[in-house]
Amino acid sequence: MNLVTWRVVRRASPSARDWPLPPAILTAGPLFSHESLPTEVALLLPNTAGAGGLITALAVEPSCLARQTLGLFLADPFLNVPGEVARLRAAGVTSLANLPSVEQQDPEFAQQLEDVGLDVAREVDRLAQFRRHGFSVIAAVAGAAAAGAVAALDPLAVVVVPRVADFAAGFPSFRQRGVVAREIAAALKACGWQGPLLGLATAGEAAHETLWPEVLAGVVCRPEPFAANP
Repeated sequence: MNLVTWRVVRRASPSARDWPLPPAILTAGPLFSHESLPTEVALLLPNTAGAGGLITALAVEPSCLARQTLGLFLADPFLNVPGEVARLRAAGVTSLANLPSVEQQDPEFAQQLEDVGLDVAREVDRLAQFRRHGFSVIAAVAGAAAAGAVAALDPLAVVVVPRVADFAAGFPSFRQRGVVAREIAAALKACGWQGPLLGLATAGEAAHETLWPEVLAGVVCRPEPFAANP
């Protein structure tokens, strides 16, 4: 099975709150890879089996999940949430995330997706459906505009993901990611949500929490190939 895992690292300082976060988020891996193409971007290419394909694969080998949150592309027009609930439960899934997300697309392309109903509103609606079926959810956002919609879900956590354009010159700088994280944190607070905000980070950054923006309760490490038996 072609999978990638996004390891979650929470703050370890004595004053940090002990949020009930998963150890990682598990998503389908990209079918095409190249050293110049970040995995976060490659996952958005329309060449995977979709959300249903990943759920089918987990049904065959549910041991891969291992308490991780399952990330699905929830804008998938072929995803039938009520029809997948039983298979997800049978695979041991208890929490889901909208990852990869159309939130990662640049605003111009995101508008085109919105015009045909394949937008973040569809993802939020699917997250809400899963919540009603008893699953916990983690919401991925790229900007403050989506804060109100995801805050209403009372998510387990919110993850700040860079947009595709942010990778134009390589992985976006820590400063750039920090600015966006603070904007999203302020928007979420204005909506009354006070849960854990997570930012995307390299493994090296994850090991030094003193470098993290103060608004982050933890970080999600950049995706790595999943190994069932490392």
